[in-house]
Amino acid sequence: MFRDGRAQLVVFRLGHERFGIELSLLDEVVDALPLQRIPDAPHDTLGVAMVRGSLVTVYDPRHLLRAGSGESKAALLFVRGEHRAALAVDDVDDAMTITHDELRPAPGVGTDGILQGVVWRGQDLIAVLDGAALLEAMMAVSEGESR
Repeated sequence: MFRDGRAQLVVFRLGHERFGIELSLLDEVVDALPLQRIPDAPHDTLGVAMVRGSLVTVYDPRHLLRAGSGESKAALLFVRGEHRAALAVDDVDDAMTITHDELRPAPGVGTDGILQGVVWRGQDLIAVLDGAALLEAMMAVSEGESR
């Protein structure tokens, strides 16, 4: 994550919580996507959407991140090999750069290695996430529930 002691993050909001994810892991950020629901899909799978001619599965990370409710107005798109996936988020802030020294250990919460630590920006506490681990966990939960 840190190159030359620095990392660039995209900050997004779920409910009242702010999260940061490494910018280089994202393919793009888009406005909320029109979704086609999937019958009998797990709760965390919101549906699929068409993005530039490709079918994208859209996940809701709220339950996994223990974040509050809100209205998803944007999506973070990831490309993992041939697979494209998106996380629905309430809003996306600007990118920010942090240094390794700014990252503090996360308080004792169990998020299966997804939460790397926290960083303060002014009055805001931002939870720094391992984006690859988050996406893997979302996909695993979705696959596990659909079986």
